[in-house]
Amino acid sequence: METFLNLSGTAWTGIYTLLTGGLLGVAIMAAWYAKRQWDVARNQIEESQRADREATRPYVIVTIEPGPTSRSFFDLSVKNSGRRPAFEVCISLEPAPVRANEVSGVEIANVKMLNEPIAMIAPGGEMRTFYDSHIERANAKDLPTEHHVSLTYRDSSGHEYDEASLLDIDALKGTMYSDEKTIHHVAKNLEEVKKILKSAQVLARHGGLTVDAITESRADNVARSEREEYERLKNHLDLVRQATPDSESIPGLERRIADYEESLSMDTNSEL
Repeated sequence: METFLNLSGTAWTGIYTLLTGGLLGVAIMAAWYAKRQWDVARNQIEESQRADREATRPYVIVTIEPGPTSRSFFDLSVKNSGRRPAFEVCISLEPAPVRANEVSGVEIANVKMLNEPIAMIAPGGEMRTFYDSHIERANAKDLPTEHHVSLTYRDSSGHEYDEASLLDIDALKGTMYSDEKTIHHVAKNLEEVKKILKSAQVLARHGGLTVDAITESRADNVARSEREEYERLKNHLDLVRQATPDSESIPGLERRIADYEESLSMDTNSEL
């Protein structure tokens, strides 16, 4: 039997078979590794696309917000805090909202945005409506304190979103806050000033103003005031003597009158 390198043909056939099997195993391992790398890369791409979609998607939220003029009032707010427009926004609240004192024809449950789809809410856009007053609501009974919110909408790529949340009206119950003056309070005070000025006679077209002016010197004014006080005390003393001759206030009045008479006498002598 012929040999090569002291190996028979059968031995070489076995070696070739082992090498072929080894190469096949390496090829299988390489294919498996390549597939694994492909899966990882594909998952990373999908994860990146999902993260990008989440970062740029519309995000519509329904919240209870303090009123812009006073925290004793609160509004129902629908806001798109995402980075893309939200289309065909449908909102459902269960149970339906009710105010403590509803006004016929403008009940909050009949607000259009709660009953018909909103065509579009731009990024950062917000729709608000006055909901109620915490003060009035505290004295009312059988009013809902929370709402289950159902939201459906889509983005500009046609991707649809179906979300749910809970709206808790009493979430801030028992909290304290500081009163902040805003431009609304400035406008309100200006309205009051406007009413006062409008009713002021002096500002009318043919209005007038009465002014009491003193044209005498300070010394003359003081002397006149003292004489008037002297006359007033004398008249008061006469009335007391007639009404109650034994009144204990008579000696005091007489002393004051005597002081005034002495003062007036000294002033007269100094002038002479």
